[in-house]
Amino acid sequence: MSTENLPATVVAVSGSAGLDVTLRDPPRHWIGEVPRDVYTHRTLLPLRSPPEMGLGGNGGSASYVLGNLGRKVHLNAPIGQDPAGQLVRGWLERAGVRCTAPTGRSTMQAITAVDASGRRLGTLQHVGPALDWSLSAQDEEASWLLASLPGQIPLEALPQVLGLLQDFGGQDRVRVLDTGLGWTGKAEPRQVRELWARAEVVVGTLEELSVWTSGRNGRDVAERVLAAGPHTVVLKMGSGGAAYQSVKEPYAHQPPVRVASSNVSIGAGDAFNGALIAGLTEGRPLAEAVARAQQIAATVVERGRGVLGWGESLA
Repeated sequence: MSTENLPATVVAVSGSAGLDVTLRDPPRHWIGEVPRDVYTHRTLLPLRSPPEMGLGGNGGSASYVLGNLGRKVHLNAPIGQDPAGQLVRGWLERAGVRCTAPTGRSTMQAITAVDASGRRLGTLQHVGPALDWSLSAQDEEASWLLASLPGQIPLEALPQVLGLLQDFGGQDRVRVLDTGLGWTGKAEPRQVRELWARAEVVVGTLEELSVWTSGRNGRDVAERVLAAGPHTVVLKMGSGGAAYQSVKEPYAHQPPVRVASSNVSIGAGDAFNGALIAGLTEGRPLAEAVARAQQIAATVVERGRGVLGWGESLA
């Protein structure tokens, strides 16, 4: 479907944006006590391939995909003027994304170590400044909202997110919410259901949404999320594919998209969110929007460079 003749839909995105650094197959136990602050044979260890830098953050990655798919995007994420922030802003600007938040004191950064097969071993993350969720509610141009909650979001931000969803609501406006895993073990299920009640679309992984619904399978989870009030729920199942249900459509499952070779999966879920919203704003049927979102997420995994790797394939 061509996007050339579509209305200029503006999507407001609230979430994190930052620099992702991936270390492939680093020496195990490479950090330890050293006798002196100098280079020695004990402190200087080989890294088989150079660190890879890319665009990170659930808001930044989804915005990049939305922008490259022809949507107008207003991203509310605190990004600094430090070297990391300059890289992040450059990538976003090249995708046509407009950054609306004031300049942050620093930029979120994450360093992820993966093994030789691309499996994540662990992540060090500098979260960066707190996000002002209310800014997206003041965006009078936007008719769609993606509120994507970061993994280290404090519970104290819950009333702010609730306020954003309440204030953004209205006729001809659509709120998409990905609650993520940041409040696991912190928030009560009733608090999360209150957020779902103020969204038209809820999207998340099966594992994350199972925490709040106690559903035994995808069908259970989808039905219990819909019971809270949204009209559509989409479940990301990773290697298990994706599923969806709405007030008009019964529960359905799509098998996963095959990849030639699996690589680092960083950014795949956020790319899925961006592609899903792009499809829905174009008026695609839900099944078609989910299928394209799976395809783009699979490309991210196959290339292993986050959303930047997928973006290169557009040239």
